[in-house]
Amino acid sequence: MKDKAFVFNDTETTGLNTWFSQIIQIGSVLTDSEFNVDEELNISSKVLPWVVPTKGAYETHKQVENLSDGMSHYEMMHFLKDKWLNWGKSKELVHVTYNGMSFDEELFRRQFYWNLIDPYLTTNRNGSSRIDLMVILFIIANFYQEKIYMPKDEDGNIRYKLGMVAEANGISSLNAHDAVVDCYLMINLVRLINKVAPEVWQSAIQASSKKGLISMLNEGPFSMFAEIVKGQCFNYPVYPCAQNQKKPNELLLVDLYFDPNELFEMSYSELKGQFGKSGAFRKIAINKTQPLMNASAISNAESFLDLSIEELTKRAEQIKGNEDFKNNLSQILEDDDKTWPEKTIVEQKIYDGFSSDADKLWMERFEISTWDEKVKLVNGFEDERYRELAERIICYQKPEFANEEMLENFNNLVRSRLFSKGPWNNPGETLDQALHNVEIALKESEDDEKKEIYKKLLEHYKTKTAQFSQS
Repeated sequence: MKDKAFVFNDTETTGLNTWFSQIIQIGSVLTDSEFNVDEELNISSKVLPWVVPTKGAYETHKQVENLSDGMSHYEMMHFLKDKWLNWGKSKELVHVTYNGMSFDEELFRRQFYWNLIDPYLTTNRNGSSRIDLMVILFIIANFYQEKIYMPKDEDGNIRYKLGMVAEANGISSLNAHDAVVDCYLMINLVRLINKVAPEVWQSAIQASSKKGLISMLNEGPFSMFAEIVKGQCFNYPVYPCAQNQKKPNELLLVDLYFDPNELFEMSYSELKGQFGKSGAFRKIAINKTQPLMNASAISNAESFLDLSIEELTKRAEQIKGNEDFKNNLSQILEDDDKTWPEKTIVEQKIYDGFSSDADKLWMERFEISTWDEKVKLVNGFEDERYRELAERIICYQKPEFANEEMLENFNNLVRSRLFSKGPWNNPGETLDQALHNVEIALKESEDDEKKEIYKKLLEHYKTKTAQFSQS
């Protein structure tokens, strides 16, 4: 069995739209199992032609040099892919992010896909797994505030932004919102967690894979689910009771404060009515970090419970032993599947199916081929998604090799993304709107640093307008 190593990852982007915003800086820091740094990666890329960088994003991270300089996005994502694969040759990598399950990890997946790379590098390669540190802090806030301080606002609401938690525990957050700096904030915070509450980090490691999470949930006596809702802590005992056979990543937990004997007597429709925030059941995704910890690992678990451990353990055993009940719940999960509208934009088709073995091999061939050969390979992809993405790569990376039809399609795409409204600029703006808003901000601002950012953005917007405007 390989030793584990940790990869702390953070991104800076052109905006907050995970489907269409672009990563422009990546920080990725490799540590050993004791959190000693082995290697640091700090890479960045120029803004893609069809992306409108947002004022808010650049006010936050200030990475204006990437508006015109840096490697291409294609080069950056392939560099990252090669680095992660190399790091994972001898060790199982645990990728750690902060709010990554909702943001950074989704960006990585989508932008590997844009560049004809396996989107699942952090989950499916050589035993790799993932931890969202923000979710782990929900456990800290509920059960370990005497060991790790969680900052609060004037109304007593818990604040859990990375920089705030770091500062509250004596970890400097100077220059936060730089991808590499934020990686080191995570490293130092994990060092603290592992020192004062090692059981929390060990639990997080166990649950970082789907297999490990299911194993933890099925261990006796039961697990605790921890939340922060509107700044306040909530927790309750849970036990797994069903899995969606159509979507195996979907698991159902039962709140053990609900009497199983009453649940056992409910009809199909009554059980279905218990799905939701105030009901007995909660759906979770086992391929994402969950704020769960086995009750046996929490030394003072009794102090957080409204019923005795003995009673809750008995209820968990009742659930475990009732196969008919669990089968009924599995059927509800399967019957409750939603049919989503068919996607028409290639970026939104990432989850429309895994690539075939033939297309995987074709991607590898595409990557190592010369640019004139890449053009000939485009139509060799079985999946139309990859044909479209391959053409796009050629047109922005090496347009001199593209044929007239490719360039016409590409220019139409860029003009549409820059000057038309669509899901690509929600939240966000068209290029014309962005230019207008930054011009106003520049006139009104008295902050010299922000004014320099606005000037760089204006220059970028005007260059794109001149290059791609149809007028």
